[in-house]
Amino acid sequence: DEIFTHLNEALDAFEPAERQELLKQVNGIFEFHICKEEAPTSEVKITGMIKPGPTPLNPDITLFLMDDDMIALAVGDLSGARAFITDHIGLKGPMGSESDLGYDGFESSFLTLQIYEYLQVLTDEEHKAKVAKVKGIFLFNVKNAKGNTAMWMMDMKSGISTMKKGKVEGLKPDIVLEMKDRDFVDLFMGKTNGQKAFMTGRIKVKGAIMLALKLDTMMKDTQEKIGFFGEKAKL
Repeated sequence: DEIFTHLNEALDAFEPAERQELLKQVNGIFEFHICKEEAPTSEVKITGMIKPGPTPLNPDITLFLMDDDMIALAVGDLSGARAFITDHIGLKGPMGSESDLGYDGFESSFLTLQIYEYLQVLTDEEHKAKVAKVKGIFLFNVKNAKGNTAMWMMDMKSGISTMKKGKVEGLKPDIVLEMKDRDFVDLFMGKTNGQKAFMTGRIKVKGAIMLALKLDTMMKDTQEKIGFFGEKAKL
């Protein structure tokens, strides 16, 4: 309850114009089902506030989690993406966001969203450094257990590093990486590395293969920043 009280206080601190901008960006009603607690509702679609109990409106997404995990999320000891991937959060509803990176039925949707958000907060100098280091555009072609395909492009070449959903018109990939959804997750969580995945056939590469060698370094840097890499990820 204390966490949601503080969240409400934070929402109340927004100026009217800032609150409207927040509502525009989030545009969703979140319902939290927390073990042994009444389910609070976070409404960031119309007024921007948190209320105890189920929402009288239809929630856009419902989250199921333990009280301890909610605390870990609130204090930053657990990232939302890792919580989902490791089954610390159950979700009902679409996984999309304003960035529209999500695909239903793909675990890696949460990972690409985390990477997108991480890249969004980089300074201009940090963007320049990453682009200068990598100098490539990656196309990830990912298949889930049902055989459905999702695509994401990581642009580390055009000046501002970012993640984009799908094969973007006018953006030519320097390298195409084909893999299964679970392998993409393992790659970002540090359970495997790009070279090993390539050598064992878990990743198929087309194009500038030398860029694939930069993938591990790039992934490790991103993992450390968003809390995914090996033992550094807290649960």
